[in-house]
Amino acid sequence: MFNFPSYFQQLSGNECTEMRSRILSVATGSSPLENILQLSSAAVIIFEHSFYIFDNRRYLRDQQESVPSVHVALEHYMASPHAAAVRESVGAAICAYQEAMKTAVYTHQRSLPAWMMKLRFKRSQEKKESQAKAELIETLFDITSKHRLPRL
Repeated sequence: MFNFPSYFQQLSGNECTEMRSRILSVATGSSPLENILQLSSAAVIIFEHSFYIFDNRRYLRDQQESVPSVHVALEHYMASPHAAAVRESVGAAICAYQEAMKTAVYTHQRSLPAWMMKLRFKRSQEKKESQAKAELIETLFDITSKHRLPRL
């Protein structure tokens, strides 16, 4: 029977706190958004690797399950060059996102009434923000995919 999720329900508060502090030590973002995205990317990579470790143990009927798979995956991530690469890549993605949010594309067309110009500017700004968010999400997905830990 597959019981991988039940392990996470059994984590004590101290274990969760320890894992969070270990991952936070890797995040060095200049903004809360950057920290959140670095942590999210790291968590996805660690949990995916943890699943493979758990599945490998289950398949091999490994009796050495004294160290939970998520702790092993966390140690692998922290020791790998992927942690620094994710941090740098997410930092660059956030800079690009913030730059895209700063630059407004506004074309003045003829002499339109002020309310109409404001409406066009608002629509243009919303479209640009939506596109920047979509690009950021896609970039984060690419970063996470490129920096997966190798299967055991």
